[in-house]
Amino acid sequence: MISGAGFWLAAATVLFLLTGCGSALSTACQCPKPVTYDDATIKKITRALRALPSDNVLHRTMDDYEDERDELRICLAGGRVASDPSKAGSSRISAR
Repeated sequence: MISGAGFWLAAATVLFLLTGCGSALSTACQCPKPVTYDDATIKKITRALRALPSDNVLHRTMDDYEDERDELRICLAGGRVASDPSKAGSSRISAR
């Protein structure tokens, strides 16, 4: 059985871990700075993706990347998102 002091230490630790990202002073949960691409680069990427065979693994990785970019936009807007690979994202880069 946990002693009274041990219980409160465990409770405080759990509370700290659960609220750590909610603090404005926390640096552990800040959103990364997104990479930006100019329109000419986006057009080059799109052309390169369209030139790939439809079964190329890079199509799947770009879909994953687009989902991560969507989550980053939500993070930057102040929301929190858990990754869900079943949801497709939207992006300015499209190979289809």
